[in-house]
Amino acid sequence: MRTLLVGVPLLALAAALQSTVLVSLRLLGGTLDLVLLLTLGWTLAGDWEGGLAWGFIGGVCLDLLSGGPLGGSALALVFVAFLASLSEGRFWRSHVLLPLATSLLGTLGFHFIYLIVLSFSGRPVDWLAGVTRIILPALFLNALLIVPIYHGLRGLRGVVYPAQVKA
Repeated sequence: MRTLLVGVPLLALAAALQSTVLVSLRLLGGTLDLVLLLTLGWTLAGDWEGGLAWGFIGGVCLDLLSGGPLGGSALALVFVAFLASLSEGRFWRSHVLLPLATSLLGTLGFHFIYLIVLSFSGRPVDWLAGVTRIILPALFLNALLIVPIYHGLRGLRGVVYPAQVKA
């Protein structure tokens, strides 16, 4: 429940920022996938069930603000959060490259799933332009910002779920 109290407003704000402000701030022709990074960061911070919920909520928020099919972003984010949740375990969670690898694989998975959903919904998809103008720049931008977002969410998770004190 606490995950949703923190996640809903944060993801709604992130989706609004991503759909309005970040779309006009292009670097290398691409934009930052803030909702994707928040979903992956929360999942990697140790709340895999919350990560699935964040993926669904953030995806619905993105879908409501886009012209794409309703549920497309939500489906892609839930799938990517599920794959990121497979890293549960002490060894993988403590590895320094886990957020970076998860960001790269998650960005690829999210965008390819979304492009597939777009093509199944009857919209024309230019796959070459999608890869070169959207996915490749997003890979770079998401890789740059996943580490600070991940560490910030680990701290937030510590506030939301404080460690139990044993007597």
